[in-house]
Amino acid sequence: MPLRLVAIGLALTFTATASGQPQTTGEVLGRLIAGYGGEENLQKLDSMVQEWGFLALARNQHGSDKRIVRLPEQLKVELTYPDRRETRVLNGDSGYAIFDDREPAAASAMQTNAMRLQLMRLYSPLTLRDKIDSLAMSGGDGYVTLTLSEHGLQADYIVSTESWHIVKVVGRLLMNGASMQFVTEYSEFAMVDGVLVPHRENKFVGGMNTAVLRLQRITVDATLDDDEFEPRKNPADPVIAANRERDRSMT
Repeated sequence: MPLRLVAIGLALTFTATASGQPQTTGEVLGRLIAGYGGEENLQKLDSMVQEWGFLALARNQHGSDKRIVRLPEQLKVELTYPDRRETRVLNGDSGYAIFDDREPAAASAMQTNAMRLQLMRLYSPLTLRDKIDSLAMSGGDGYVTLTLSEHGLQADYIVSTESWHIVKVVGRLLMNGASMQFVTEYSEFAMVDGVLVPHRENKFVGGMNTAVLRLQRITVDATLDDDEFEPRKNPADPVIAANRERDRSMT
C-alpha cells in the first residue's frame, strides 16, 4: 500500500479516537447506560408502570395510556378513549386483547407482533446490552443507529451523539404483506428516581403523525403481582367491580 494511503488511514483512526466517539456497539451502550443513570439505577426499569396522557390527532381525542412493564417479555397496555377502552397483554409468546367489557381474546399473530414491537421500544439501554449479540451498529451525521432483530421484527434505536439520548425508535412490521414503519420520537428528558426518562412521545405510522403523548407519572422498580399479565376481563367491567365490592363486604 502506498505510504500516502497508510498515512491517511492512520490519521483518520487517530482523529476518531481523539474525538472520543465510540467505535463499537459496546462503547455506545456504555455511553447510554452512563447517561441514563448508570447500571444500578437502570435496573429499576426492569419493572415499571408508566401513565401517559395522549392526543390522538386523527380524531382530536384525548385519552390515557397506561403501560405495565416487566422486561424483557411482559407488557400490559391499557388504552382509554372517551368512548371505549382497550387492554393489550403480552406474556412471553402469548398475546391477548380485551375490548371494553368483553372476554379476553387471543391476539392474532399481527397483533402479537405489534405488542412485541411496542415492548422493544421500551427496552432500556441495559436491556439492549443484554441483547448485544442481536444488535448491529451503523453511523450517521450526528447519530448512531443500533438495530435490534428478534422474533422476526426489527427496531432501530437512533442515538444522538451530542446528548447520548435515544431520540427515536423506528419499528418495522409486516401488515398484509406490506412493510409498515412505526416511529416514536422522544424528547423532554428528565431524571426520575435516578433514571433518565423522556416525558414526551411523538408517534408516526406510515409517515403520518398519529399521536402526541406526555408522561404524567412513572413508577420504577414497581412491585407487580404474578398474575398481572394473565388474561382477564377489564377491571372496569361492572360484573368484576360488583364481585370486588361483594368480596370486600365479606371480609
